Amino acid sequence: MENGDYAECLVISPARLVVKYGDPASSNCSSDTPVQMGWEATQGGTALTDKKVKFLNWSVDSVTDWNIKTTCFTEGGQCKKQLNITVYKLSDSVSMTGPSGPMVEGKEYEFKCLIQKVAPGNSLNVAFYKASAIGRKTKTLLYAPDVPRQTTKEPISGEYPLLWSPSRGDDGAQLWCSALLGLGELGPQPNPELESEPFNLTVHSCSCQAAGSAMVAVFLLQLIHWL
Repeated sequence: MENGDYAECLVISPARLVVKYGDPASSNCSSDTPVQMGWEATQGGTALTDKKVKFLNWSVDSVTDWNIKTTCFTEGGQCKKQLNITVYKLSDSVSMTGPSGPMVEGKEYEFKCLIQKVAPGNSLNVAFYKASAIGRKTKTLLYAPDVPRQTTKEPISGEYPLLWSPSRGDDGAQLWCSALLGLGELGPQPNPELESEPFNLTVHSCSCQAAGSAMVAVFLLQLIHWL
């Protein structure tokens, strides 16, 4: 009997796990009627039982396989049920780069959020925040760049840019970025997040208008002299 022909030939509980890399994990496979069953797994697999049973547990002390696959099966492979496992890891580091000196209001600058070794990449959410000089209690979301869809389950690293033009009122404010893993209801709550150190902003007023006025004054003086 194939799994697709009789979906409830085996029941796995829990059917889905969200596990931090290096942590233990376990699940139970059960059948309404006694059968010979086993666990085929890249970690912690068990051979087919000698006797017919109604329950068989799978467990490992430490999940260390990013692509772990775990399937409960019956004698002859008549029925199979796969355990869905998501293995995650917080970023090793989150940092931000930006202009090396004071900025001028209205001019566009590039900032980058540097994220090192986080998994899974498809659960990663990157965001840039700004807070006034008073503190982070009034933080504002500036930008949330798109994170390219990943085909690998292993840790990824990336650089995520922000192009931003400060105003005069941003002088003394702070910018920072964060790497958040959205792992759903089965994952840790709140969602695990790591933030960069704040980038302190120094913003000067644009001197363009003053320079323009000075040029006009020089021109008028020259014109009077010619007359």
